[in-house]
Parts: sequence; C-alpha cells; structure tokens
Amino acid sequence: MPIQLTDSCVSLQAAQMAPPDLRDVFPERVAAKRRGKDLGDGLVRRIAYDIARAMAWDAWRTAAAG
Repeated sequence: MPIQLTDSCVSLQAAQMAPPDLRDVFPERVAAKRRGKDLGDGLVRRIAYDIARAMAWDAWRTAAAG
C-alpha cells in the first residue's frame, strides 16, 4: 500500500527529531517497520515517532560515551 499524504506529513514531522545525519535513512526504517502491517489509526505516527526517538536516543548515548 502506498504511503498516504497524511502519513508522509507525520513522518516528516517525526524525522525532525532524528539526528540530521541519519534523516536520509529514516524513511527507509519507517517503511520497513510498517511493511506487512494493517494500517490502523495512528500506526504510521506511532512507528515514525518510535523510530525517531530511538535514533535520537542512540545518537545521544553514542555522543555521551565518547
């Protein structure tokens, strides 16, 4: 199923949370996570924000470690 315009807007908003150097892989990670799932209310939003938070957290931990 193609991504819808509203899904794209949500994903773009969530991508702003991701570290700038990882934003190019963000859409690929969202697409991979939603593949094969029934698209219900808020699924793309939850996936997008979960991935963005994880990417930001990983970048923060990496920076803090060294």
